[in-house]
Amino acid sequence: MQRLRPYGALIAAAGSWGVATAVAKYAVDGIGAFTTLFIEVGTAASALWTTRLRLRPRRTVPLRHYLFLGLLEPVVAYGALDLGLQHTGAADAALLDGLQSAMVLVMGVVFIKEAVTRRSVAGVLVATVGAALLTGAHFTLSSSIGDALVLLGALGASASVIVVSRLAAEASALEITAYQFGFGFLFTIPVMAIVWGTGSEKVPGLAQLPHVAAAMAIGLVGFALGYLAYNYAVSHVAVGVAGMALNLIPLFGVVVAVLWLGEDLSTPKVIGGALILFGVFLFPYEADTESSKEPGKLALSEVTIPEETHL
Repeated sequence: MQRLRPYGALIAAAGSWGVATAVAKYAVDGIGAFTTLFIEVGTAASALWTTRLRLRPRRTVPLRHYLFLGLLEPVVAYGALDLGLQHTGAADAALLDGLQSAMVLVMGVVFIKEAVTRRSVAGVLVATVGAALLTGAHFTLSSSIGDALVLLGALGASASVIVVSRLAAEASALEITAYQFGFGFLFTIPVMAIVWGTGSEKVPGLAQLPHVAAAMAIGLVGFALGYLAYNYAVSHVAVGVAGMALNLIPLFGVVVAVLWLGEDLSTPKVIGGALILFGVFLFPYEADTESSKEPGKLALSEVTIPEETHL
């Protein structure tokens, strides 16, 4: 039963992010994308640091690594995605964002020499096609700035999985997640000063309180609890498995949209959901998990993380 906990954590994280996606639409429509992100990250950082300070554990990883992680996600991952959505369609963005599992698999092979099998590749490809069908995404040859920004966000999120897998060898999930969102929130402060100062988005008023509450709920459940579960799981499973779980996010999102928002369940969505589940089950979890946790695994000191910032 204990060996199944990391997989349960991955499913819980994907579920929280899928639900958060549906709720985020309501928040963004009322208070704007950057304001929503600011509230989400701030709420997550507050909850995580309240818990961490009560426990008062000793930090085990240099701050510069957490600064880099916070820059990758949530700043680059969500910031680039939000900017990209202003210049490209949601369908194209969904397809590009759905490439994360493939990106994680490739990065795992390139940067940490993780073993890859035909079943790994087949599972990722099948699940990615399923995610595309599920979200109604379509492939285009457009090279717009919007598509490029969404792709940058997906790369940032994928790279963060690799960094977390290395940090998890020395730090707890709570430490990693608290510092990740602590630095993430600090990065968003000057951005919000510009956004509110220029009038691009307005400071929320009493009329926007329901939208603010929705953003705070996302920050607590989708960000704080979701990333805490995911970062815990990454320390116990192979990087490819952690990336594979990302394909479950649109599946949960569609289920919520159908059950809560009353959206129609079309045939392509049913086929897409079935392909995602087939790809997930096709993935060789046991083999990848064992290969990723062998004694030969790279230590944190062997991983290339920028050293320019000295804290």
